[in-house]
Amino acid sequence: MRARWLTLGALVAAGLGSAGVVACSSSGESAMADKAPAGYGQGGSWGGTTTTSSSSSGNGYGGGGPASSSSGGEDEPPNAEVPQQDAGADPDAAFTCEGLEKDKPLVLYLSADDSNSMASPAHARERLNLGMGAASVRTYEFLNYYRIKYQAPPKGQLAIFAEAEPAAEAGLYDLQIGVRSFDAIKPRRPVTVTFVLDTSGSMEGQSIERERAVVKAVAKSLAKGDIVSIVTWNDQNSVVLAGHEVTGPDDADVLAAAGNLSAGGSTDLHGGLVAGYGLATKHYGEKRLNRVILVSDGGANTGITDEEIIAQHANDADKEGIYMVGVGTGPADGYNDFLMDTITDKGRGAYVYIDSVEEAEQMFVARFDETMEVAARAVQVELTLPWYFQMHKFYGEEYSENPAEVTPQHLAPSDAMVFDQILRACDPKAVDGKDPVKVHLAWQTPLTYLPMKTEISLTVGELLESGGPALHKGKAIVAYAEALKTGSPEDLKAAYDAAVAANPGGDPELDEIAALIKKHPSWQ
Repeated sequence: MRARWLTLGALVAAGLGSAGVVACSSSGESAMADKAPAGYGQGGSWGGTTTTSSSSSGNGYGGGGPASSSSGGEDEPPNAEVPQQDAGADPDAAFTCEGLEKDKPLVLYLSADDSNSMASPAHARERLNLGMGAASVRTYEFLNYYRIKYQAPPKGQLAIFAEAEPAAEAGLYDLQIGVRSFDAIKPRRPVTVTFVLDTSGSMEGQSIERERAVVKAVAKSLAKGDIVSIVTWNDQNSVVLAGHEVTGPDDADVLAAAGNLSAGGSTDLHGGLVAGYGLATKHYGEKRLNRVILVSDGGANTGITDEEIIAQHANDADKEGIYMVGVGTGPADGYNDFLMDTITDKGRGAYVYIDSVEEAEQMFVARFDETMEVAARAVQVELTLPWYFQMHKFYGEEYSENPAEVTPQHLAPSDAMVFDQILRACDPKAVDGKDPVKVHLAWQTPLTYLPMKTEISLTVGELLESGGPALHKGKAIVAYAEALKTGSPEDLKAAYDAAVAANPGGDPELDEIAALIKKHPSWQ
């Protein structure tokens, strides 16, 4: 087995039948799972041939260069409460071997949305705790939020892990690919943070409390020399801090600004964004992490002008860009995430939902680097499969045989981007364990935009020889998200059983999932 990082560890096929569908979660851990998938370990390559290409490692970041395109995905209409569906083929469509060319493999390009987009699970959690069904369920965000223990590669590099197990239904195969980034570099680079804070009347109560908690949590994660600006907006905007250089964690001026936030008036998001980006541009630093953090209850609307402002700064051709971090505060019973989902898609940054004061600490202290930083830009996975496979169900954001139709996505440090799908064979008898499978991974370094790539070649037989705790947890996570979309008692029971079965060791995330399922109004 070749000892290489920047590897694609094994790509794997395996399956699940109908309701309790599959997939793995992203990782914020450095340690391996108790039982690592077969063929992994350091540089594990399933015995396939691995080729890698990289540039200077340095600190894993680099200098300036051209930016990538903004992220894709389907927008949800305003005020929609219909659970959002992920991209995927029609699972009921007929698929036969007739007309397929045996010398023409299936090549697919995959996208799972930026790894730090993870609002949907927290929003669902709050609604379930209130005895409500979930809304705006995006399964790939559940994969980003909940974590599996993948081993981190050395700085500046990526590693891929995969495992599988056969489906109960002949001809179906689960395929799960995890792309793991290097752990966050310590000490991190300096930060320039510009808060754009909603203080309109609708923020009164829990929303303003959560907003204060977000500012305080970020303040706890700052270091001496970091720069903070704060703009509040209701029917007018007010600059509270401009280019303030903090003294260290819990800077007194930042904490005072958080404590003085109050709600009242109507909304002028446009004015707040213009003022916020003006300050962010003025205090931009080429070697800094530059972020605009928009906090809102989602009640405002944004027009094409605002989206252009956000996208322009995120995709600046001469520098890394100022990414938008969207923070939803709820409350869940009236929250519409269209605003945050749309603008963070344009702004190439994180989208998180804060369902409690404690969640603010989780996202902006414990998972600060996952939420704020980028380890790899424009990550693209190219999957080459034997001719007899097709995509049966895809739990990411988008996939296509045309790479131009799939937007590459960013990957945060200490994190994993997970692609989960079910494949179908046109005839189970056509599946040959000796047939080749190839996965090609390409990305760019965050600051220098140097192209990086790696790939692995292995056989279908090698892919089908794995399966363990990581895969079982992944199945439970996806089963949970998919059951929230349907709300049917049968799907909820299957998801509950999957969470319990995957949790012999007391995983707190799986404990949470099992408990939340039982709070669904359709649980019987």
